[in-house]
Amino acid sequence: MGRAALGAEAMIKYVHKQCIYPYFGYAKDGVAYVREDLPESVQEFVKEHELYHLQDRSKNVLWRELKANWAGFKKHPIGALRCVWMSLSLTRLKLYLERIEEGK
Repeated sequence: MGRAALGAEAMIKYVHKQCIYPYFGYAKDGVAYVREDLPESVQEFVKEHELYHLQDRSKNVLWRELKANWAGFKKHPIGALRCVWMSLSLTRLKLYLERIEEGK
């Protein structure tokens, strides 16, 4: 694992790529995990995205992702745009399709 920081009421952990690959971030049990190998602007966007997930109770996966992306974009638009660019790999696109099919 990497370094840790505290969000408003959540723990943020910066972790090695292999811990959560192919994800850039992950939110679970009050912890927002963010890959430490990402550019700083992308880390900031992903952090806000994952912190939003920790408090969101929506059931619809697409609606949850839209809201989390908007939350991150409002605070870190450059990081959001860089994240989109970095997400255009086959591995990431496959991940998105799998998650949509599974409804997660």
